Amino acid sequence: MSIVRLYRDVTAEDGTRRFEYREAWCEPGSGQFTVHHGRVGAVGTVGDQPVADDAEGEELLAAFVAQGREEGFAELDDDALTTLSVTYRLRGRASTPIEAQHADALRSEITHQLAWRGLGDVEDVAEEEGRLVLIVRTPHAAKAEAEIPAAAKRAHGVQPNKVEVHRGDLRPADASAHGAADAEADADVVDAAAETREA
Repeated sequence: MSIVRLYRDVTAEDGTRRFEYREAWCEPGSGQFTVHHGRVGAVGTVGDQPVADDAEGEELLAAFVAQGREEGFAELDDDALTTLSVTYRLRGRASTPIEAQHADALRSEITHQLAWRGLGDVEDVAEEEGRLVLIVRTPHAAKAEAEIPAAAKRAHGVQPNKVEVHRGDLRPADASAHGAADAEADADVVDAAAETREA
């Protein structure tokens, strides 16, 4: 599926920040072009448009990007994103098939909670001794951290008190796609069982 995510970060005349997102996608064979937009951290508005074929969908995606750039939106550079590591504590040193299923449910719920708010998604899952690590890349770390506890509570079979959120990439060095810089970031922990705090 082709998907494009654009962001615009502006300051209004009254000094308030307005961080907005727009994204669009066209799943091959679906006959549908979808646009989703809103303020980062809030559930956005979704609109669908029928397309005759996948080629028309790609044309609409190109037009979507062009219009967004005219209005000040752009794709974010990698260094504009923050890495969060969501750890899921295991019973033993290695995950069981049931725990792997629970991790899949957690990944799905976190992606759902974040993506529909313009806050990124889960990009990778790695296993370490005694825990699984879900890697999130987000344009707004504080707001993403605040949303993850709700996702943990909804994930089937997951015990929220086994889920923690850390700043930085906690995967083993050979599994990290973003190098040591993220690994050295502060490991501020947010207990996923706690109440969602203010962003």
